[in-house]
Amino acid sequence: MLLGFIGLLLWRIGLGRRLFVFALLLLWLLSLPISAQLLMGGLERYPAITPAKASKAQAIVVLGSSRYLKAPEYGGRDSVSRRALFRLRYAAWLARCTGLPVIPSGGVSVIGGRSEAQISAEVLKDDFGVRVEQIEPRSRTTWENARYTAQLLQRLDLHQIILVTDAGHMTRAMYAFERNGVHPLPAPTGFVSVPRLKHRLDDFLPSAHALWLSHYALHEYLGLLWYSFK
Repeated sequence: MLLGFIGLLLWRIGLGRRLFVFALLLLWLLSLPISAQLLMGGLERYPAITPAKASKAQAIVVLGSSRYLKAPEYGGRDSVSRRALFRLRYAAWLARCTGLPVIPSGGVSVIGGRSEAQISAEVLKDDFGVRVEQIEPRSRTTWENARYTAQLLQRLDLHQIILVTDAGHMTRAMYAFERNGVHPLPAPTGFVSVPRLKHRLDDFLPSAHALWLSHYALHEYLGLLWYSFK
């Protein structure tokens, strides 16, 4: 949209018109479901974890993903976001299947309040019946998730963990954890890129959801690029 606005400002010269048309074309491409699927497919590199692999771990680490601020239906208290709830549900399921403890990771937001890890621990206990003994409450980014969790695991003498996060976020999360000396077993959830034998007509019709998925995918690609520079 910014590129299109620049094109309008420069409309009187040939470059401005080309920029405007290119911006519209780019917006249209990013809003197509097939484009979003292709972008997410490049990120969802890790398959679902198998029971045999899960049995080798000592704990389950689940990463936070923002919060639901001042939820009116919960008395105005902060709760977890939809994406975080998706991760917590899967972590709770793995905990019931394996008997392993769950360690939520996530710190305090810029506006203060309780940490995401504390809120996640409450959701796990109250909504899923999973008791949490340890949390990582300091991290504000995926890289800090990895760094502070690595320090916690060292104190607890835990060497092998299962890492739970979105399938599209797992590539960046694994990169961060491995660079911080932790080699977790990836347990992705919330897969978006599902192989199809045949495409449908609506795969080529723009949608707001596809545009959001493209935004999410580009965020992850830019994050990986930033990490590689850092």
